[in-house]
Amino acid sequence: MSNAEPAQSAQGQFAFELLKLLLQVAWADDQVAAEEAGALLAFGQKNQLTTEQLELLAACLAGQAPLPAPNLGFLKSRRLDVLRAVKELLESDLHVADEEGALLEQISSLLR
Repeated sequence: MSNAEPAQSAQGQFAFELLKLLLQVAWADDQVAAEEAGALLAFGQKNQLTTEQLELLAACLAGQAPLPAPNLGFLKSRRLDVLRAVKELLESDLHVADEEGALLEQISSLLR
């Protein structure tokens, strides 16, 4: 048995890929605000990510695991949803660092 967990739904896969992108965004200014971490954890739980995925998220937020690369090709089909989520995360700590604003523009370009 090579697959211990059942295949995720398309929505579950989208949520995990989006979360991986949001992790990159959260760390863009070299720190994760408590508000950002809380928003990401709540997003993961709301979207019913697997226990393994939630553990990876927690480790990444704590700076104890490398950030996984998101599949931008998969995210392109829902560009507006992705950009909305990125913007919400950037605004969650009520401070948008210059690096984070530039990152939003880069993501927008990459998803075209």
